Amino acid sequence: MKSAFRQSMAWLHTWVGLLLSWILFFIFLTGTLGYFDAELDDWMTPETPTFKTSVEASMPVVKLFVDKHRLENYSVRFPVERSQPFLSIFYRDENNKRQRVELNPITGEELTPRATAGGQTLYRMHYRLRYMPSIVAYYIVGVATMFMFLALITGVVIHKKIFKEFFTFRKSKKPTAWLDGHNLMSVMSLPFHFMITFTGFLLLLYTLMPLIVSAHYGAGKEGRDAFYNEYFSRTTIEKAGVYQPTLTLDKLIRNAQRAMENKPIAWFSISHLNDVNSQFEVGAIHQSLSDSRDKWIFDANTGELINAQIGHTSSKSFYYVLRSLHEGLFASTGLRWLYFLTGLIGTAMIASGMVLWTVKRRNKAIKEGGGSFGYRFTEGLNLGCLLGLPSGIAAYLLVNRLLPLDIGERAALEVNSLFIIWGLIVMLAVLMSLLKKADIAWVKLTYLTGLLFTLVPIVNAVTTNLGLMTTLMSKNWVFVAVDLICVMVSILCFVLAHYLKRLFIGNNKNLEQFKGGFFKRSQV
Repeated sequence: MKSAFRQSMAWLHTWVGLLLSWILFFIFLTGTLGYFDAELDDWMTPETPTFKTSVEASMPVVKLFVDKHRLENYSVRFPVERSQPFLSIFYRDENNKRQRVELNPITGEELTPRATAGGQTLYRMHYRLRYMPSIVAYYIVGVATMFMFLALITGVVIHKKIFKEFFTFRKSKKPTAWLDGHNLMSVMSLPFHFMITFTGFLLLLYTLMPLIVSAHYGAGKEGRDAFYNEYFSRTTIEKAGVYQPTLTLDKLIRNAQRAMENKPIAWFSISHLNDVNSQFEVGAIHQSLSDSRDKWIFDANTGELINAQIGHTSSKSFYYVLRSLHEGLFASTGLRWLYFLTGLIGTAMIASGMVLWTVKRRNKAIKEGGGSFGYRFTEGLNLGCLLGLPSGIAAYLLVNRLLPLDIGERAALEVNSLFIIWGLIVMLAVLMSLLKKADIAWVKLTYLTGLLFTLVPIVNAVTTNLGLMTTLMSKNWVFVAVDLICVMVSILCFVLAHYLKRLFIGNNKNLEQFKGGFFKRSQV
């Protein structure tokens, strides 16, 4: 009975994993890169320096800009966090159009970063996908996340000696070695996998279970808006049209710091300057799991504290803790690297599962003269996904450096390049697999991926004055990290391609197609 149960769980684990693996690989890889979204934004805007200064040092620039433009409603974000490299001011112009300006917090110079999709787009793609309505993307990601959770549970069930198998690696047996590697990466960061999957699914519940919101707040947009306004404490106050002088910014900031018990200020906003209904809101830097929405609201004319939204209700605190855990909002640099590495292990776990599916069926396919259409098509999809998406990301970084700065729709072209390269590699991989040339495709496309990542630091050094040696000397660790990671990925690809070349040629002495192309046939 127990054996039959585990066998059924193994079947479920295999096919759930396979059918959702392509979308899950995309979600995990882009989500993992999202842990350094702000750093990728910095790398993709090399002309613009980044800053980290105090609120006090930035205030003269803020006051000068506000007075010059006579702003009545605006918000300010200070360069005190990794996600905020500039002094940013948001306001509405005379046409009520929302504007955003980036300023040097020391000199007040307006900064104009190059148009780029940046790291933020990669981060958003892991739950919004691309080229489809957001609501459709949320449902696709929600279903994939639910089945990922199911795959994790069934994976634990079918490996009754999971921790013993964690220390087992049978290198000499190829299919078993892939299974051991898959188990190793699964168990190594299993708590992270459960956490990231569970929290990701819960963060989409508002979209996936809309009837619960409708039952309490009403159907349609009005009901949803009422729920979001109440749950996320969204307050709007109308201008009264009665004059009352607003306190100076210096007084408001000092008053806020006392009320916040000297917590570091990250942003503030003022609504309806010199109006009887004028309000001043301020928020602190994220320092713990549950403070991502903490804010203090004051009467901007008297300095009186109207509301301190800290601590929240139990349900809100639960939501904010889940959000902070999932996105790593509170994480220090060291912890963020841990998030990144465990995310890569999760991505490798999915990738190894895709390869394992192919390897376990390869001998049978060879005996059958290449395998069935379904096997060859699936192997082509696996190959195209595993190598196409990383190649697309490398192309994304390269296009950022190579496109003219004044070209229109520059950010969209960067993103399009990612999917064009990915799509071309998927089509080529599927075609070669259907033509029974999957072995050749594995080797040559792995070499191609390594070549693209090799070009990233080279092109960066040629097109900017921020090559690896320069950034090492100046301790510009963001640029150093991007260059070194690209170098490590390229080396990994070249080593893997060389291994695959020897493996496939060794198993097929008549594989004459390997002559020429990216490499010459080697003697095994």
